[in-house]
Amino acid sequence: MQRTDAIYGAPPIDLGLVDLSPVEMMFWLYCPIKLAGHVAPVLPANLEQFYPLVSAAMSDCSDRAFESYIYLTAKTLWATAENPGNRPGWHSDGFLTDDLNYIWCDANPTIFFDDGQRHAFSADHSSSLSEMDELCVRRSAHYRTYPVKHLLRLDQTVLHKVDTSIKPGVRTFVKVSVSRHRYALRGNSINHSLAPDWIYQERQAERNCPIGKSGGEA
Repeated sequence: MQRTDAIYGAPPIDLGLVDLSPVEMMFWLYCPIKLAGHVAPVLPANLEQFYPLVSAAMSDCSDRAFESYIYLTAKTLWATAENPGNRPGWHSDGFLTDDLNYIWCDANPTIFFDDGQRHAFSADHSSSLSEMDELCVRRSAHYRTYPVKHLLRLDQTVLHKVDTSIKPGVRTFVKVSVSRHRYALRGNSINHSLAPDWIYQERQAERNCPIGKSGGEA
């Protein structure tokens, strides 16, 4: 079975505190806020409160921001152990791509796996999920979290999961995704100010790949 070229298990890069306090319940998923070849992002009014996160992410990846699509995910939800607000299980964002993802939350910080080693996985989407889960569960002493309200940069080599051992409460999770690809799956949020004329694909049940079967979020 083909193995990945990338080596997984790297920690995220902590870009520091961004002190926001969202209060409005919302669920925006991979809303395009900048098209490839455009300079400035265009945020729907409800998402303008997250501009400091977008600005920090674009500054961090300034060498590729212009040529990239940028997407914003923002979820302020009542989170419980049964419904933590994100898909549970160990995975990597941008699997088999060079996408960058910047994540931020104000409660229940994401759990990362960092054992100081690097690991290769199957290039098959479903098999790799099982391999990631087996490794991370078996080596549970190597879990790590970061302070809430810190912006973290993830590439495809960062293994992580949402925390399901939580008390019920409101949690905001934000992700800024930077990609050479169109994220065009049915159910993604639409930015009507940009009105991109995209053909949307059906989602896959076994994996949340924002660009379809060829790559995306493991």
